[in-house]
Amino acid sequence: MRDLHRNKMELMTRLKQASDEATPVDIANNLETLQFESALSAEEVELLHLRNRTHAITVSSCAQATYFASILHEARQLKKQLKSPQKRTAKILQDREPRDPLKVGIIGCGRLGSQIAHCLLTYGDMNPKDLKISTRRPETLEYLRNKGVECCHDNIKLASTSHLIFLCVLPSHIQTVAEEICDHLPRASIVFSFVSTYTTKRLKQLLGTSNVIKPEYSWSEESERNSWNCNINVNSALEDPDIVEKTCPIGHKKSECVVMTAEKLAEIMIFAFINMVTTLRVNKEDSLSILHIVMFEDAPEDHLREEDFIRNSQDQTGMFPRFQLTQLTEVTTSVLKRITTCAPLRAAFVKKYLGIFDNYVQQKAYEMMNGNI
Repeated sequence: MRDLHRNKMELMTRLKQASDEATPVDIANNLETLQFESALSAEEVELLHLRNRTHAITVSSCAQATYFASILHEARQLKKQLKSPQKRTAKILQDREPRDPLKVGIIGCGRLGSQIAHCLLTYGDMNPKDLKISTRRPETLEYLRNKGVECCHDNIKLASTSHLIFLCVLPSHIQTVAEEICDHLPRASIVFSFVSTYTTKRLKQLLGTSNVIKPEYSWSEESERNSWNCNINVNSALEDPDIVEKTCPIGHKKSECVVMTAEKLAEIMIFAFINMVTTLRVNKEDSLSILHIVMFEDAPEDHLREEDFIRNSQDQTGMFPRFQLTQLTEVTTSVLKRITTCAPLRAAFVKKYLGIFDNYVQQKAYEMMNGNI
């Protein structure tokens, strides 16, 4: 175990050294008169904290979107192994052609939408052919098209063929988009909204579905005094485990972030996960099994139980009911209490969250060591 840890640390050191060597030297660095802030007025300097806040929200959004898409995709693969328990290993996730891949759509591909698309392809290990993007100017996304991503301006086609839809449009556009897609959303589709000012309750009314998730971000004078480097790109941020943990809804370091994500997001993600698995005709016992293998890495110390989700079920099919995600945002469930107060569950959730990005960093380190980069 010590040798494994030492080898991993050596790999990470070599990766950092190689990255430092490859980074151009900024001769203007530390020259005060050439810094961005030097050209600002006193009034403008007082608004600099908004740069940190905007950057932190972007990093958090990309991390949470990538994590959520990754676990849903993993669940769909694991479901295929239910009849062969002895094959329930990470090996099934290494198949070149997933048996039932998660189909993801992004509506709106401005700065945030394009960043999420890049993160899904990089850290979410998503096959480009399973990602669709609908935007008013698809011709500007040549770099994504070259990767094999379908880029178009067809919200209806995207909505009708996606398991998970990320809404990344301006608030002024949401009503038009909702009118287009509301009659074409499959019942099982999950809508993950990054549209500010629109609550999940309002989105339910516009979209005609309760399967809606929206992270809630908050900040304060105290949190905005936290250190945050807004000069690094999203990729660099997501390859730093300390920054990634700050974006985790129930991470122990989130209070160190400029913006904080409500713990509720972790709970809603779990219920959305169960909803998706249930649509695949998986019974309650197997749904909980898949949940713990994927989201909690099958941590042996403690498990979420059926009674954490439902009490007196009258369902005779043996499956969970469809949970109304928009209603769950207004109540506190046993699931939220368990994952925030049970140390083993919380630690396992955070470990999986970090692992989505750490796996890429380790793979990159191995490739650099072997001269493949």
